[in-house]
Amino acid sequence: MTERSIRIYGIDYLIIDEAALIPRSTFEMYLRPTLADRQGWCLFTSTPRGFNYLHKLWEFGQSPEHPDWASWTFPSTLSPYFKDDIKELERTLTRETFLQEIMCEFQSYSGKVYPMDRFRQVTEKAKHDPSKPVYAGLDFGYRHSAAVVIQLHNERKGFADIHQIDELSLKNVKTADFAKKMKAMPYNFTGIWGDPAGSGTNLQSGISDIAVFRQHGLRVNIRRDAVTRNVVSGVSHVRRWFEDAAGDTHFYINPKCKESIQAYENYHYPEHRENSALRHEPQKDGKFDHHCDSLRFLLTNLFPMRSRTAGVIDWM
Repeated sequence: MTERSIRIYGIDYLIIDEAALIPRSTFEMYLRPTLADRQGWCLFTSTPRGFNYLHKLWEFGQSPEHPDWASWTFPSTLSPYFKDDIKELERTLTRETFLQEIMCEFQSYSGKVYPMDRFRQVTEKAKHDPSKPVYAGLDFGYRHSAAVVIQLHNERKGFADIHQIDELSLKNVKTADFAKKMKAMPYNFTGIWGDPAGSGTNLQSGISDIAVFRQHGLRVNIRRDAVTRNVVSGVSHVRRWFEDAAGDTHFYINPKCKESIQAYENYHYPEHRENSALRHEPQKDGKFDHHCDSLRFLLTNLFPMRSRTAGVIDWM
């Protein structure tokens, strides 16, 4: 039975297993209409798969604004058939995988780089404070240029809480247009840091991306040392703002920074294949890496890494 052939039937009771894997269009275009004529009902069962359409439907069931919907979550540990060692699972699975697959909690990505928790970290409190300096990190690119804008709070030696107050996400634009967008933002930037590759000659303009920004009155700082440019160490360095050893976060982001939120949640490592070398450098997917790179360029410059950390992987 195909999606289109289903439309000719009226259905009283519809059960969709592994609903998180069903495209939204399949339900809304082909399945939902079959319930209308007979006032049928639908039961969705599934393991969560991030904050996708199933999560939206689950939220309907939690809201008094949708009285026809109800939703529940049941961890695997409640099943009488669950015989696994829960402590062993906690030790051997990543936190996100354990919460998603065993505890039935919605998680962003089980193999993600940063332990981004939107419920703790996405907040309106991360807003522009005119009394504090403003800093930006940039990632140049014609196909996708990105910028993150932050301020520091609760500063102490070598550390501070990070509040991301704004972002830029531009696709298929020239560096000059990127610079104009940055110039138009309502901030007086104390410091801007970018990709060292931006010092190379741009084939479009004949000068470097950094030089183009300079023409627009924006000075972009870079570091060329091996320590700062080491991606593995830089990612480990940035990770401590998302979650420290005590499980506390020191990174907060304004809800309007939608592209950054999505990037931090979905930035991930390449899938490990058997009999291949384990890679610890995040995936360059062209979609989620740009804002993450911008944040890394910024924080590794604002809070320089010690040389002994180069190439070291933070396993905690």
